[in-house]
Amino acid sequence: MIESHQLQGLVHLVINRPGKRNALTRSMYQQLTDAITSANLDETVNAIVISGAGNVFTAGNDLDDFRARATDDQPKPSAGLAFIEALMNCDTPVIAAVEGMAIGIGTTLLLHVDVVVAAESAKFKTAFVDLGLVPEAASTVTMPLHLGTRKATDLLLLGEVISGSDARECGLVSRIVDDGQALSAALALAESLANKPREALRASKRLIRAPWREQIEQALERERKVFSERLRSEDCRAALDKLTRR
Repeated sequence: MIESHQLQGLVHLVINRPGKRNALTRSMYQQLTDAITSANLDETVNAIVISGAGNVFTAGNDLDDFRARATDDQPKPSAGLAFIEALMNCDTPVIAAVEGMAIGIGTTLLLHVDVVVAAESAKFKTAFVDLGLVPEAASTVTMPLHLGTRKATDLLLLGEVISGSDARECGLVSRIVDDGQALSAALALAESLANKPREALRASKRLIRAPWREQIEQALERERKVFSERLRSEDCRAALDKLTRR
């Protein structure tokens, strides 16, 4: 489930499914989308913080959800991409607090937030190719944009795991803090944003993102089509079956 906490000038969203390493289901994506959209419209909110319960940010998409989509004769629109679009359309600054693992969309969603605070021991991985899939969330544009083509290739094609310090060095992460301190650091930054002039803050965020907006939207659509095709492929079904049997 997604917990939403309204604090002074900010909203704190918690991915709370620790028994499944905070893996995201279709319902949880919808809750995130609704919460982001609502917070963005709230004139009392100047910042949004996203964190994971326990010592994990998120293990990414729930594999059972992937399997259901792969075998559905009439597949539904991706709830995960609807959440990414909500982030893309959010003028309110968003801060992510990352402890532990950030896998799959747990990594690619970070490319759509404004500040990423990560613990020293955080781990980042995108295993789309290993699952017979392709990158999503417009990461084929946003990751080279933030990290450079070489590092993006390491993550998106090779599926390499990178540490918090490596993520900071390549530009995936804004700040590194001691283990257990990511959320408190993120909330402190959010409190600072909460005290700034709201419209100047939102207009500045739009201007920062404007030069790449069209490219990112186009990438999202390109990936959406190919990802859907790959999700229904034999490669993907075999990979998901193998992981489930472990």
